[in-house]
Amino acid sequence: MADKADTQASSEATLRNRKTTVEDADDSDTSPVASTTATSIAPSAASISKKGASSTQNDSEDSDKKKKAAANQIRRRQQQQQQPQKASRVRSILFSLLIATLGVLLKSAYDKLAPGRAITITQTEQLQGNCYRTACKFHKPLAPFAFTSLHDLSSDIDDLFNELECQLVIPGPSDIEIDDQDEIAFVSSDDRSWVKDSSYFHRPSQKTKENGGIYTISLTEKNGPLKEAKLQGYPSDDFHPAGMSLYRFQDSDTQAWVSRLFVINHSHKGDLVEVFDYSPKTNTLTFVKTIQSHLFTAPRDIVAIDKERFYLANNHYLGVKAGRIFEDVGGFAWGSVVYYNGDEIYEILGSLDNPYGIAASPDSSQIYVSSFMQKNVLVYNTTGDIVTGELVRDVKIWIGSHVDNLSVDKRTGDIYVASHPSYSTYLRHKLGYEPQSPSHVVKIEKLSPENFIPQENTDPELYFFPKIELPPLKWEVKDLFYSNGEDISASTVAAFWNNELILGSSTSHHLLRCTLRPDQ
Repeated sequence: MADKADTQASSEATLRNRKTTVEDADDSDTSPVASTTATSIAPSAASISKKGASSTQNDSEDSDKKKKAAANQIRRRQQQQQQPQKASRVRSILFSLLIATLGVLLKSAYDKLAPGRAITITQTEQLQGNCYRTACKFHKPLAPFAFTSLHDLSSDIDDLFNELECQLVIPGPSDIEIDDQDEIAFVSSDDRSWVKDSSYFHRPSQKTKENGGIYTISLTEKNGPLKEAKLQGYPSDDFHPAGMSLYRFQDSDTQAWVSRLFVINHSHKGDLVEVFDYSPKTNTLTFVKTIQSHLFTAPRDIVAIDKERFYLANNHYLGVKAGRIFEDVGGFAWGSVVYYNGDEIYEILGSLDNPYGIAASPDSSQIYVSSFMQKNVLVYNTTGDIVTGELVRDVKIWIGSHVDNLSVDKRTGDIYVASHPSYSTYLRHKLGYEPQSPSHVVKIEKLSPENFIPQENTDPELYFFPKIELPPLKWEVKDLFYSNGEDISASTVAAFWNNELILGSSTSHHLLRCTLRPDQ
């Protein structure tokens, strides 16, 4: 009898322990506790009577119900947590749109109130009369005549004239590099109609299937055919070129001259720098290497200073579209210039206000950086440190328009600047809300010492403080071209060759070629 009583007491104690354990599992809402409970019950199953076994089965069913209830409670909690997250994302998107709208309105007011240079170009009409659209590419190769009658001959002649018609279309020619030796121009092209769909201003959307390309055009022909350079040995099928830089050097082994092209590639996966060697005989770009770095945040332009080293301008720190508008509207100067020495990459200039373009003097002793928002060009002197690429600030040249890409005449050292008179119009045009945007081209002429322009300080004298003597101007700014956008809209680059300007735009589908007057 005592043994029977002890067995019953043990069974009741086990059930009490089990009940307490299940309740703990219900409160904690975690499955590991429930599995521990099941293993703790197993040793006592043999000591339970039929009545106890029946009770255990009922308790087991209760336990399953409580587990299901606990699981449902966890799901409800997760759903409740997800709903605020979705609402937060919606609020974030709406807030970004609000910032973008305010940004456009504020910048419109800024363009009207901020100091700007009155553009009075007396030669505009004469200059634009000497401009013509170019960049032809033939529809298909010409086929030889094959006729058996006069009717067939007439038909073949009609087909010939149709095939000879040029297709004046090159999607988004955003940058141009001049090769004086081979007398050709390299043009980076990409159909940037994806800007509205993409989360980035500079990187294609996920819907973008077609690649961009590098085209060459003969400078000696008035309307020479446009040829796409073939990429040889390139390991990727994701190519969206933007800023470029050409550097010519003599190979130490073969003594042959090599044209090396450095290209910024805004691929889907990230921003890269691709390096190619050009062969004029076959019109091919042979792949050399790819350079990638976390310091390439929003690369806009690049300038090579030898066959390995280059400087690169990041016009923003935040790559996404809303982040870039936030930087612009908030007035945050988060742009930078980075330097690649052939092995390592350093950030050498920070806190720059939208550095859109970068270029170098013919001897690479000076680096020029355009500041889009500040409407000026910054001049830096190199220090000869090839490891870190350190630069020292020299002067600031005020342009008066929002400065884009820079091109340098390798013979005279003059800088040719493509710019945008109105930021708000340019932004709306780039997003597809304006049909056209003005184009403005400026020449920064490098003066010889005997032609330096003296400056007089007009500040009033304050008691015994003498006026500060201003250094003479070593550069002179001259207007070359202005258009409301009817011939080329929102020009992003203006290259110079043999007294001609060649203009390109990331939103247009052609090049504009203009002949300058001798006095320009």
